Amino acid sequence: MASNYKFVIEGKEKEKKFAELFKSVEFSTCKEDRQEKWDVKIVSKVDVKGLKKIDRTNKDYNENWHWIELQGNAGNPGWLFGGADYFAFETFNYWMVVSKTELQRFIKKHVTSKKVLTTKTPYKLYQRKGKKDLITLVSSIDLCYLADAIIHKNEPFIKKPL
Repeated sequence: MASNYKFVIEGKEKEKKFAELFKSVEFSTCKEDRQEKWDVKIVSKVDVKGLKKIDRTNKDYNENWHWIELQGNAGNPGWLFGGADYFAFETFNYWMVVSKTELQRFIKKHVTSKKVLTTKTPYKLYQRKGKKDLITLVSSIDLCYLADAIIHKNEPFIKKPL
């Protein structure tokens, strides 16, 4: 009986460790754990970012680059500083789930020019003519590296664990 108690304690420690990855969690009651077979309910806000074109004149969507909005059209804070906990970036076959704080850190470190450009150059600030927005391009490879999870669209499991 004592060894079973040890496994329960170890299991609860693992659940707590897993839950630390998320801002808001709810743990199951003993009844929910036994009858419904779940441990942790994750409550996070995700801003979903679909495939985009690098330029509106492009014919095709580009899965290799993603626009990050630091400042909105009216000059207000962009979605990078909004209420989401995570961003889910789409590629043709996957969703890359990146935490807001990690993406903010990455942008702060890698956006190399504070000068606003009128050309679409990765890791430089870009502003559309007549707008107050500030956006930059980030590669899918970098987002993949930052991702807390990579979810295949056609498979029911996570490729890179949360």
